[in-house]
Amino acid sequence: MQFKDIINKGQKTNATIAVCKSNDEGVIKAIIKSIKKTNANFLLYDEEPQDELIRSFNLSHEEFNRIKIIQTKDKNDTVSESVKAVNEGKADLIMKGLISSSTLLKEVLNSKYNLKTENRMSHLALFDIPEYHKTLALSDVAMNIAPSQEAKIQITENLITSLKKIGIKNPKIGVLSAIEQVNPNIQSSVDAKVIVDYFNALNDIHEVEGPLAFDVAINKQAAITKGIDSHISGNVDGLIVPQIESGNILYKSLVYLSKAEVASVIIGAKVPIILTSRSDSSKDKFNSICCALTLI
Repeated sequence: MQFKDIINKGQKTNATIAVCKSNDEGVIKAIIKSIKKTNANFLLYDEEPQDELIRSFNLSHEEFNRIKIIQTKDKNDTVSESVKAVNEGKADLIMKGLISSSTLLKEVLNSKYNLKTENRMSHLALFDIPEYHKTLALSDVAMNIAPSQEAKIQITENLITSLKKIGIKNPKIGVLSAIEQVNPNIQSSVDAKVIVDYFNALNDIHEVEGPLAFDVAINKQAAITKGIDSHISGNVDGLIVPQIESGNILYKSLVYLSKAEVASVIIGAKVPIILTSRSDSSKDKFNSICCALTLI
């Protein structure tokens, strides 16, 4: 599936998004673009006045009415009120604004809300890479630091479920390592074998292979040259990274060196959480909004 198809699908979805700590120009730019290009409505939570910033974008009366501004008492109130809006059904999604990921996610996981599920929460990044022929998904690069084998299985389950929701009927997943053979001295290769064995035992529509080095996963000629027999090489839909360091480096390499567009969402809670880096562009924030809309 192409990245633009995912964005277009999200643009047609009706939903209300609660934005936590919204008084930031990059966040507001993404919201204004969403108002103009999607069917979403927004609840904006911040302790700082934000009316003037929003009105500077010269919205029509109808467009402005799709935004509700809620001024809170302080940062803690901002976080709790934005999460409470989803818990009480006033909003369908949560979006991170100018606040740390840990602060927002800690509130989402608070037992007083009904937003946790039995699933592990994990980060999903979708890329539009000029050098690749379709959307490439990456998980987990921003939430689970050093996941165990069991956690990686749950992260893979989240990834497969999300790709199917987006419209990829038979997701092809590569589990990354530095090599293609299991080596007990390289834990990621051992983990990959466990993950692959687990999913091979399921009667489901997907293909999971590993361990795979990154070049073999995304380039069929690399697999041929190295003598690797792979059904998904050069055509993967998603990649599971070994741990947060390698995933984060790959994420930022694709964005800054390959000029990839990206959408970032936390999955595994009752609702998707739009969670981008504070340094991400307003365009990537808009992409993330559209991606999350496809997942509700």
